[in-house]
Amino acid sequence: MKKDNNTISVVLSVLFGAAALCFIVLTVITAVGSNNGSSGSFEAAVNYVLNDSVEVNALGNTLEGIVSNDMKNTTYPDGILEELKPAYAINDDLTGWLSISGTEIDTPIVQGKDNDYYLTRNFYNRVTNTESPNYGNPFLDYRCRNDGGLSKNTVIHAHTTGQSDHIPKQSFRSLYDYQDKQHFIDCPTIKYSTLTENYTFKICAVFYSTTQEAADNGYFFNYIYPDMSDSNMEGYIRQVNERKLYDTGVDLQPTDTIITLSTCIYVYGSYDTRLVVVGRLLRDGESEEINPSLVKDNPDYRRPAYWYRSKGQQNPYADSPRWTPNAQ
Repeated sequence: MKKDNNTISVVLSVLFGAAALCFIVLTVITAVGSNNGSSGSFEAAVNYVLNDSVEVNALGNTLEGIVSNDMKNTTYPDGILEELKPAYAINDDLTGWLSISGTEIDTPIVQGKDNDYYLTRNFYNRVTNTESPNYGNPFLDYRCRNDGGLSKNTVIHAHTTGQSDHIPKQSFRSLYDYQDKQHFIDCPTIKYSTLTENYTFKICAVFYSTTQEAADNGYFFNYIYPDMSDSNMEGYIRQVNERKLYDTGVDLQPTDTIITLSTCIYVYGSYDTRLVVVGRLLRDGESEEINPSLVKDNPDYRRPAYWYRSKGQQNPYADSPRWTPNAQ
């Protein structure tokens, strides 16, 4: 497996007050190389990390009033990346950091005891709602590994809220851009750091999937299963290939390790649907570059059965085998 050791580049810790001995930790994490605005300006990144502690554009003396975590009193997991220590000191549910160059996604990833907790709580464990600037926090599926390694399928969930002001948001709204194949060509890789390692994934598929069996003749494609075996993954790959909106030219093999980014989208009427972006771990010796000439539309990508009925069309996937995930 290929690791990207340059995913996280800057950690700033600012000490305010000569007598108080109180640390204000300002964490700025950016992808090395051409980031194309992923993290925005220094001011934007500071406001993002401390978004619930300061007002937008509030810097300087305002920060002196913030009571921050004393990093010296935090017990860290063995081998934790130095760059992640400030964030871990704030919330020890931290399991890593996710960034995609060329998008607003540059965010801490947490993990709760279930897949509900961080749907409505932010990085500071404060309850949020749809009116909040940041609704919930991107989180690792509770079934995935959090020991610094990777599951076969590392699944990360998040909402699609946030304002389009080029300030990094704790949401997956930027994933919507991947419905356009040109955006994939421009931004083909995902950087994910666990607490101890940096990894690069090459995006291999973008697709829609309903979460309701009623939409697809009683079938739910369980793409968020984390522990499929290599042999079981063959059926998963078939399902993905049927559904992907376009061919990325990036192949996926049963032996690959993948990352799945999943967020809500509303393309199939009243049926609950997800937009899914899948990346595979960069193979040893493989370049991060993709071949744009291999990127092709897939106009007949698989839709749920109800869609074909509503259009009066024959379902070409009616007899497609159903895949059931397992670790065997």
